[in-house]
Amino acid sequence: MEILGPESDGRKVAEDTCKHWHDVLAHAAPRDHVVQLYQDQDFLNRAVCRFAGAALANGEGVILVPTTEHWNAFRPRLEAEGVDVKTAQDRGQLTVVDADELLPRFMRHTMPEAPVFLGLAGEIIARTRSAGRFPKVRWWGEMVNVLWERGDVAASMNLEDLFDRVAHEQDIAIFCSFVMDNFNGEIHTHMLPRLGENHSHLIPVEDYVRLERAVADALRETVGPTEARVLESQLLSKYQAPFTMPRAQALLLALRQVLPEVAGPVLQRSRDLYTGLSA
Repeated sequence: MEILGPESDGRKVAEDTCKHWHDVLAHAAPRDHVVQLYQDQDFLNRAVCRFAGAALANGEGVILVPTTEHWNAFRPRLEAEGVDVKTAQDRGQLTVVDADELLPRFMRHTMPEAPVFLGLAGEIIARTRSAGRFPKVRWWGEMVNVLWERGDVAASMNLEDLFDRVAHEQDIAIFCSFVMDNFNGEIHTHMLPRLGENHSHLIPVEDYVRLERAVADALRETVGPTEARVLESQLLSKYQAPFTMPRAQALLLALRQVLPEVAGPVLQRSRDLYTGLSA
């Protein structure tokens, strides 16, 4: 059964070897651009503190650009995990910039002004590198999500393109987080393909094992066990997902692309099973 065309030379990411998000964030490398979808504060806290804490432990410089509300949630968690936040800030290893203050400095007529943003980002990164003390730098921020939650989708995606440029030009790892529902069909149809244009890794949910089980069960319930096995094999062997992600997530996106009439019921059932709402 030929569902998709031949594999291209692009990155094949529907793999069983996709690392858990803990490892993706702990070992984020220069030019990685990781995006997290979240809906609860605890997941955001765990992810950002994993990203920042690992960098600080490794002697890397860290830039965090949170809202005040979120920084007030991150700081006590970092300290509970053994990070001396004040000392890290005093020695220049940790830089915290208020997202709501930085964002207006480069926005012009509802869109980011590229030269201004790139200049500001370059200055912040240069200060963090501190003349060679912390040459390896990571950046997490939520200015893109601030724009997204305002409904400024075009500006948000434009800023993500600029951050991807920063990741490559400045040779740093970048991590961002969006308030998005991974089980929303519109997100699958429109936003995830767009995010795949400027990110290297997707963290769609917190529990990858539960997602794998939910998607597998939902597909079997929707099309039957035999057809489910054939679909899964064919889709994952051919599909060229745009970024590294859990295998089950790649299956959902492949299904949306090839069999949208099946993708809708499978996605909804996956949500119910993942969230424990199954009958």
